[in-house]
Amino acid sequence: MRVLVSAWAWPSHYLPLVPTLQALRAAGHDVLVASQPRLGETVRRSGLPFAACGADVDHEALRRRQMSGLTHADVPPAPPPGQSAKVWTADEWLRVSKVFSVFAARSELMLDDLAGVARAYRPDLVLFEPTTYAGPLVAALLGVPAVRHLHGVDLTYQAREVVPALIAPLAARLGLGPVDPLGDHTLDPCPPSMQIPTHVTRTVQRYVPYNGPAAVPPWLIGEPRRPRVCLTWGATTSSLGGGFAPPTVLDALSGERLEIVVAVTAADRERLGPQPAHVRVVESLALHLVLPSCAALIHQGGFGSTLTAAALGVPQLVLPQLVDQTFQAARLRATGSAAVLTAAETDGPAIGERVRALLDDPAYADAAAALRAEIAAVPAPADVVPDLEMLALTSRRQ
Repeated sequence: MRVLVSAWAWPSHYLPLVPTLQALRAAGHDVLVASQPRLGETVRRSGLPFAACGADVDHEALRRRQMSGLTHADVPPAPPPGQSAKVWTADEWLRVSKVFSVFAARSELMLDDLAGVARAYRPDLVLFEPTTYAGPLVAALLGVPAVRHLHGVDLTYQAREVVPALIAPLAARLGLGPVDPLGDHTLDPCPPSMQIPTHVTRTVQRYVPYNGPAAVPPWLIGEPRRPRVCLTWGATTSSLGGGFAPPTVLDALSGERLEIVVAVTAADRERLGPQPAHVRVVESLALHLVLPSCAALIHQGGFGSTLTAAALGVPQLVLPQLVDQTFQAARLRATGSAAVLTAAETDGPAIGERVRALLDDPAYADAAAALRAEIAAVPAPADVVPDLEMLALTSRRQ
């Protein structure tokens, strides 16, 4: 079986797909990842072949152009889980359309090259990252199944009624009628207790953390001398203008007898400045290495941080800054394994109080352990490869 993978060039949107792609390769299938050139190094470092499609994109400039002055703070909340986007007013609908037009524009820039790669590669199915709409478009062009690979809670399902109009011109360019941006099938690594109700055919699979190539630093060998808390902040949040809470968090915890590991990008490390001895600042540390030794994780609510901590049974404090983070944080909090503070609630006393609760109240640890057990009970990526094989085989028979 040949699998063509479509993802736009942002590593955090590609990395959640890697365990599935590695499972496909281990089962003997051919896998080819296609994206803008900037993603090439990330793909090759994950051990998979890469084909460049389109030119590199200045994502920030594209976002500014498509959103026309709209900031992420102006984006309305998502509809309640599983409900229709028709709850939005006409103005709210327009704002959300501007957000998702950014993804449509990225897909437009890689569409023609992706179609050319697909014609030459002749895949049996196309597996795509949920906001890379070039994937289902090219699958429809070739008449093969389009498989959507989620990152976590299915927020893109909430915009299912907005996106078709945005990609209709792209479908017409390929000589196609309407194309479903949700594809033909969904691979879902979100724990079932966190997922929203949807009307799609799906295969639920275990979330397996993949944070890129990783090395275990010497300080991680052995038990910490104090309770260890990890603080991380995503590159996406920083780039989109979300609040930068780490300094507030570190000030709030300065009087606690904790070891704090701060995992950030190089750019954000410069924003932190010098720190005391009990605070260790590291760049791009793989969370799956440090979290097993941690009593809690504090983060902004990205899907990678959320599900990596969930898979390892670590209680969480989430400080969401963006709409998708707020939506996912609410689903996590409902499991009992996390506390959540909105941007308006985030101050030193509130952070200190929530962290002490995470460390001292066994209910959080018990709920985190239950969520970890739920994830472990779900079939691993290798176990769901036959579902994809059958999907491709059934399609060939039709």
